[in-house]
Amino acid sequence: MEYGAYLAARFLAHHTGPESLALVGGWLGDQYLRWGRRRRRILSTNLALAFPELDSQARAELGHKVSRHFGRTFLDALRVQRLRPDELLAEVEIVGRDNLQSALAAGRGVFLLSAHIGCWEIAALVAGLAIPAGLQVINRPLDNPLLDEELARLRGLFGNRALGKARVVESIIRQLRRGGAVGILIDQHAIPSEGVWVPFFDRPALTHPVLARMVLKFDTPVVPLWALWEGPGRYTVRFDAPVPSRNLPPGEPAEVALTARYTAVTEAIIRERPEQWLWYHNRWKVDAAGTPALPPQKSNTDLGT
Repeated sequence: MEYGAYLAARFLAHHTGPESLALVGGWLGDQYLRWGRRRRRILSTNLALAFPELDSQARAELGHKVSRHFGRTFLDALRVQRLRPDELLAEVEIVGRDNLQSALAAGRGVFLLSAHIGCWEIAALVAGLAIPAGLQVINRPLDNPLLDEELARLRGLFGNRALGKARVVESIIRQLRRGGAVGILIDQHAIPSEGVWVPFFDRPALTHPVLARMVLKFDTPVVPLWALWEGPGRYTVRFDAPVPSRNLPPGEPAEVALTARYTAVTEAIIRERPEQWLWYHNRWKVDAAGTPALPPQKSNTDLGT
């Protein structure tokens, strides 16, 4: 059923222009918010935790913008499958290319720090076209093998490669040695046995330190990468200034301090475009005391319909 729904969405995306597709995607986002009760509760709770200064009406408006955004960008990620590289680049304004080039010039490859913001699939495709040695992306395979195969095909359109779980370290080392890039997203909840606690929107969040560990081991530059939705068929792809890995604050493990620094960079772009981050993800699944952040039943933080 999931795969059938995906095929229907792909057919729509391949036969509809960007403007009409954005309207349909916005409507789909509204329906998901209306009927997806559990995800609506997660969205409501996250916005209440992250923006306590906003009243309930302002958070509800932001929640609707989030839902419409992801309805639009889900369909648009399918639409770009039918584009040639030059057609994709014609829809994108690239900002900060010199940040990427200076990091690559160091000769140690580059890590691209990104997040589930804007349209991260388009960010990866554009980055792969901009890097001569290509891009590999660290990802968690989807539970549905049919959808996972489709996602791998999308991510590999222009020569990129999704690493999955098999022999990841060896692949990363080879990619860095040939001067390529490795993309990684660390903005989701980590399991307690693997994560470290770092601040995120002024509260502790379990975060995977994998990027910090690899940077401390290989001394590889880290360039933040974002693809922000600007309108139907229009994106800004930003390569921000490399994140320094030295002069870490004393008194805590280096991997924790560096993970906190990467998380602060991620938080900054989310605050800049809050309607484009994946608030449907249960980022604060538990707090530092192990208490679940999600209310056990509907509460007054619920956005409603």
